[in-house]
Amino acid sequence: MPDSVASVYFGAMPVIHASGGIQAFLPVLMKAAGFDRKFHDKDFIAVKLHFGEKGNHPPIAPEWLRPVTDLIKKQGANPFLTDTCVLYKSQRDNAINYLKMAQNYGFTPGKTGAPMIIADGLTGNDEKEIDIPGQLFRTVSIASAAAHATGFVVLSHVTGHLAAGMGAAIKNLGMGFASRKGKLRQHANMKPYVSEKQCTGCEICTRWCPADAITMNQAVARIDSGKCIGCGECVTVCRFYAIRHDWQTEAPDLQKRMAEHALGVVLNKTHKTVYINFLTSVTKDCDCIGKNQTPVIEDIGILASDDPVAIDAASLDLILEKAGKPIEELAYPIDPWEQIRHGEKIGLGKRQYELKSL
Repeated sequence: MPDSVASVYFGAMPVIHASGGIQAFLPVLMKAAGFDRKFHDKDFIAVKLHFGEKGNHPPIAPEWLRPVTDLIKKQGANPFLTDTCVLYKSQRDNAINYLKMAQNYGFTPGKTGAPMIIADGLTGNDEKEIDIPGQLFRTVSIASAAAHATGFVVLSHVTGHLAAGMGAAIKNLGMGFASRKGKLRQHANMKPYVSEKQCTGCEICTRWCPADAITMNQAVARIDSGKCIGCGECVTVCRFYAIRHDWQTEAPDLQKRMAEHALGVVLNKTHKTVYINFLTSVTKDCDCIGKNQTPVIEDIGILASDDPVAIDAASLDLILEKAGKPIEELAYPIDPWEQIRHGEKIGLGKRQYELKSL
């Protein structure tokens, strides 16, 4: 097989059902993909996934994680489950409430085999700045625990996405492991602004701003865009959601920024990073929507690879094959291949793959 082609391992739903279900099939899939030889003694392996949203149960069940954490521990490594805080108003916008929600959904060490850590700290600003050979960025801000991890098992539920076209491995890495500052850099191309109706005049933002860019004007905060450095501290500390961003970054640009943050997460760790994509309960919107959604296509199966670009490309191709139409016709009219093209361009992975069905 040429070096320019990545291997993607695939279990179709009939095979999975014949094996006894997803929990029973995962060890078979992971061993076929060589995941049982990836990690070593004393490695810290982050198992990255989405723990669900209030009103929307997690698409990856807690009990499915036991085969994953068992495989990591058999190699002498230390697994931990992780995700990051979100920018918007949600139970997931701080570590305490997010952990409580995840535990309520069953993500406990007794069930999953590993403890949970919110990778970017209490409010999303525990971060490391990582140098990357990007085209849009020279540095990216990623969650501190991701920076300190030795390797990753990235579990992604494939969905449509209203801004990126598709959410899968690249988004799970790039957006999912970005700190608050990193998320802002991806989503916004303008500086934050203050909503006068929401501002209470508490002045907390003025005390936290590292650039002294915020002053009070008649008990309302004002941001000097000339001084603002776009760090996101004011968004982090404002508990009244009075400080906001322009979310109108165009989809191609967002996807490129996402891919470059993904590169920052796995840079120098690709030999200890693996991916599992779940083409089950594929929905129009991502899992951050606060309600259970109706799938837009029948369940297809599960993929595994050590290449995030290849596994996302294979996911798109399998959706097209199953539905007879691309995901942009099932979800949103946004070309999701931009993140894959850019990911290959910057060295995140390979677009060409060989699908190896089990």
